Amino acid sequence: MAFRGHNESLTSLNKSNFREMIDWVKSNNEQVRDAFDRGAKDCIMICSDIQKNFATSCAHEVTKVIMEELGDKQFSVIIDESRDISVKEKMAVMFRFVNDKGEVVERFLVVHHVKDTTSEALKEALYSIFDRHMLSISRLRGKGYDGASNMRGEFNGLQYVHCYAHCLQLVVVSVASSCTSIHDFFDTPP
Repeated sequence: MAFRGHNESLTSLNKSNFREMIDWVKSNNEQVRDAFDRGAKDCIMICSDIQKNFATSCAHEVTKVIMEELGDKQFSVIIDESRDISVKEKMAVMFRFVNDKGEVVERFLVVHHVKDTTSEALKEALYSIFDRHMLSISRLRGKGYDGASNMRGEFNGLQYVHCYAHCLQLVVVSVASSCTSIHDFFDTPP
């Protein structure tokens, strides 16, 4: 989520995603609107430290719900690697499991910093995530990777299966690059 926008003023039609989210929640939730109205005029929750704390709190709550939904079920992990804007390697981890309704679901769990994308570094990072969430490796039933060349079995000993989200991204990128109206749809701000 973008915490800073090009124009952060109250009258801006294109604020940061965070400011837009706050405005949307205020307009759709009376309790939140009342809390903002009762607070001091300088208490608008846009300080970067407050935003980071807010995002971290939300992540903890979402993770708790995911872990409760997972319970003691068997699961697969889906790992995708990317670099952030500061060119640090990150590993995104998703879980795939069958929920209580018998449906296969994927849940995004975490973006984890890794020193590199070798099989050893990814394994260490995955074990660290398992330890943090008190998950047993004995419940793991499968692994999937995005298919990036540095993760492929022929280079680093990893085998991969494309996850649904990555497949969808590949389709959207392909269609958007060959169809100008689709490209314009995704390129136009809301």
